[in-house]
Amino acid sequence: PLYLPAAGAAVRAPPLLQWQPVRGAKFYNVQLFRKGVKVLSTWPRGAKLRLGRTWTYGGKKQRLVPGKYTWYVWGAKGTRARPVYGRALGSSTFVVKR
Repeated sequence: PLYLPAAGAAVRAPPLLQWQPVRGAKFYNVQLFRKGVKVLSTWPRGAKLRLGRTWTYGGKKQRLVPGKYTWYVWGAKGTRARPVYGRALGSSTFVVKR
């Protein structure tokens, strides 16, 4: 269900993350990890997310630096204040190259 970028793909620019939409989902939770540490958790409304070169997560500025990233997606119903999550759609990886 997570198809862009392809699993293990090497990217040189911030990638567009895309996945198959979940029927009835009002939004999604996307989590991004680097070296086993969560560096992003966000809630897009649609089945895609364009990463930026920088972002803030947990009060800290984060940067898309070279290395391997793993990402996960969950579909959600309800509201962001009271979400009802289904099973994870899956996980995938990509590698940021210089």
